[in-house]
Amino acid sequence: MVSWTTCVFILLLGFGRCLVHSYYTEEYRPQFHFTPEQNWMNDPNGLVYYNGQYHLFYQYNPNGTTWGFMSWGHAVSTDLVHWKHLPIALECKSDSNGNVLEMFFSGSAVVDVNNTSGFAVPVGKDHHGKFIYSTPMVAIYTSNYPTAHTQSNGAVIRAGQQSQSIAFSNDNGLTWTQYDGNPVIESPPAQYADQYQQFRDPFVFWYAPSSKWIMVASLAMEHILLIYSSENLKDWTLQSQFGPENARFGQWECPSLFPLHVDGNKNIVKWVVLMGINPGGVITGSGTQYILGSFDGTTFVPDPSDVYDPTQIPTGSTVFQDFESISSSFEELGWNATGDFSGLGPQNASTVQVWDIMGYLGTGVLTTYLFGDIAMGTITSPRFTITKQYISFLIAGGYYPFNPATAGTPDDNQVSFSLVIGGQVVHSQTGTDTEDLVWRNWNVAGWIGQEAYFIVTDVNTGPFAHLHVDEIIFSDSPKDEGNWFDFGPDLYAAATYNGLDTNHRTVIGWMNNWAYAQNIPTSPWRSAMTVPRTLALKTINNKVRLVQQPVSSLSSLYTSKLYSNQFKSLRAGETAINVPAPYNARMKLTVQFSRGRGTQFGVILRSNTTDTQETVIGYDFLGQNVFVDRFSSGDNSFVDWQPNPYPGRFIATLPTKSTDCITLNILLDWSSVEVFDGQGLAVITSQIFPLDDSAQVKLFSVGGTTKDVTVSVNGIKSSWT
Repeated sequence: MVSWTTCVFILLLGFGRCLVHSYYTEEYRPQFHFTPEQNWMNDPNGLVYYNGQYHLFYQYNPNGTTWGFMSWGHAVSTDLVHWKHLPIALECKSDSNGNVLEMFFSGSAVVDVNNTSGFAVPVGKDHHGKFIYSTPMVAIYTSNYPTAHTQSNGAVIRAGQQSQSIAFSNDNGLTWTQYDGNPVIESPPAQYADQYQQFRDPFVFWYAPSSKWIMVASLAMEHILLIYSSENLKDWTLQSQFGPENARFGQWECPSLFPLHVDGNKNIVKWVVLMGINPGGVITGSGTQYILGSFDGTTFVPDPSDVYDPTQIPTGSTVFQDFESISSSFEELGWNATGDFSGLGPQNASTVQVWDIMGYLGTGVLTTYLFGDIAMGTITSPRFTITKQYISFLIAGGYYPFNPATAGTPDDNQVSFSLVIGGQVVHSQTGTDTEDLVWRNWNVAGWIGQEAYFIVTDVNTGPFAHLHVDEIIFSDSPKDEGNWFDFGPDLYAAATYNGLDTNHRTVIGWMNNWAYAQNIPTSPWRSAMTVPRTLALKTINNKVRLVQQPVSSLSSLYTSKLYSNQFKSLRAGETAINVPAPYNARMKLTVQFSRGRGTQFGVILRSNTTDTQETVIGYDFLGQNVFVDRFSSGDNSFVDWQPNPYPGRFIATLPTKSTDCITLNILLDWSSVEVFDGQGLAVITSQIFPLDDSAQVKLFSVGGTTKDVTVSVNGIKSSWT
């Protein structure tokens, strides 16, 4: 990286180009999201507030733009908006032969105001001659040891071992010293001794009622969180464990545990477990779930209403098809099969010759993996009348979503399960690139009384090009597998700040997805963080939910209103909005609207004149969901394998009444959109990579008018200038 002094020298020599002129203006460089100056970044780590500064540590590769040589990068801010880069805090260690001995994986940081660790040092004397001591900042992290070796303190390290270690700083996080007694937790408990390579991501906080430090660490492959306590941050005692619960796929990573007041009432507190899942997210690849409950200093107990048994269906459900008739053909069950599926029927899940299928109920499943991935055709259900508000089902397989722009054309590659009403696909679901069947649900309240049918479409012979479907049910409440924190593809490893009070819980997530993170088309950096968000617990429809909104300090970057308008009745079709450059590519856009005669309303961003590039954000009045469609948002080619996990249309169910006023707050940056409904319940985070500088902005209304539309646009200034 060119330094400031070098830059000045170049300018004095008369050279016209200099890093300062292009600093943080490269193609796709986020303008109000945190990114490192260069190289690879993933999980936020060690978020802590102290002495007026927000510290952001993060997983960092100082040697390249893909994962490796993991270290802790470091930046600070006074407002969570403007960031100052600091030197690497904890840097990957290698021996003289270049063998990596220790990488610094994810963790947390605390300020040890009572010096329980004994790491404080004298920094002066008061007027009585007594020593004044520093206040140590302590990082608690996972030591990942790729190479077997013996440490200088005698600790014998196995290859691939993951242990919990600490380091301390007495100068407000500028320089760090590793504790010479590391690791402080060498191995997981004896009953999980074989998980020593999957034991990581400690989140530590001070629990005042017992005057102890609490640690939550993950046994990633077991879907278990271990809870420890300590009086000094060095000696830890296992107290309890939690899990598996709810979404229990892939790896559980980056857990945190914290309290929040319910509805702002200081007398009502619930505790929140927040954790990453990879793979097994709500789309494909990475995702984040939360669970509410109570914590007494030793044990987290989930609320019964927040635990979802995957084997139980909602009371009053009607089972439309469970595929248990494995000796029958689809035709004998009233379904119609074409192509390679003609004459066949449901299969015994345990005998399907693919990786182990998990999560099915009973014995049978509908599967398109019949002759390997080469089978193609359709499987169509009998017609039925919609009588209940939700359709839920179990699904697994490859990620090949239905794309209305290519369906039925030579470019169609879908492997999908869809709901068809009036000849149109109104809901569709594909697999998540796993063989674990997961519950998905569709809100169909807008079509009650109408005739519908399901169709399984497999027109793909590529890798993982198959689908499994089981247990299709109709009910008046959804069958959930968990509480998703974000319904988009690009929020993972969410971490919250220590050092703030219970009313000010702030979270930052990694705005990427392990399914394609190392290939996104950015340089010289790779990956961004989400905007910091404020968390709260709100009672919505008689259930306490975790909600989020951008931190209020982000408004310091807003320009005055660039566009503001009201439409008593917005006509069907598209309506252009004039937002001047450069803010048509980075803005805060708020829309409020009510249902008229139309079926969908929304906003089109980063559109070109031929409509071949656009990111579509909106609300489906019939499907009762917020959606983001990035099928045509720009560059998809950076993923050069199949299934391509990047394109898609992402939905967050948001039930409303016909008279409700709906609010969407949208943050657009050079390579991302973040969408929040007015309550902060339906949230979608998505990267986009427009292929050119087109940035038209449009409103749209589908199928008729949308009522009482209010639009407001503020530009967002760069936080790096």
